[in-house]
Amino acid sequence: MAEYRNPTGVSAMRASLTAVMCGILLTGIGVTIVWDGRGWPGEVYTTATLVSSTETPFRAKRQGTYYEFQYDVPGGRQVVRSELVTRSGSLYRDGDSVTVLYSPDAPEKGRLWVSRDGAEFLPALGGIVLTIIGLWGVIHQLLKRRRRRQVTARA
Repeated sequence: MAEYRNPTGVSAMRASLTAVMCGILLTGIGVTIVWDGRGWPGEVYTTATLVSSTETPFRAKRQGTYYEFQYDVPGGRQVVRSELVTRSGSLYRDGDSVTVLYSPDAPEKGRLWVSRDGAEFLPALGGIVLTIIGLWGVIHQLLKRRRRRQVTARA
């Protein structure tokens, strides 16, 4: 009986290990995106009022909408900040209440919290799925090798 040869030259074990490594990397990137979007430990959520919004020009290097928002910090101060949100179309209207994250150490460096409707979880979930598929492939290849060794040992 002729043995099957892989025409691509890449072993299934190598492909499975590559999938595991890429999955772990993608999971790490996804977790960083989720963590950054949800706020770092010690950051404070507060409600701000959207003062104005301006679309970037069509030919601008970074497309999106500039939002100017105003929020109160402890001590009775009001902070006004402007931030570019890179997303097509305006998410909010002037006068809307928005959520702002800021560090108590630097309240004037607040940032607008923008929900991506769960899309920030996609890289992490894709990485987990890729890791599981890669691990399944590694286990499958190890069991296959074990069975081959047992067969050749008997013969």
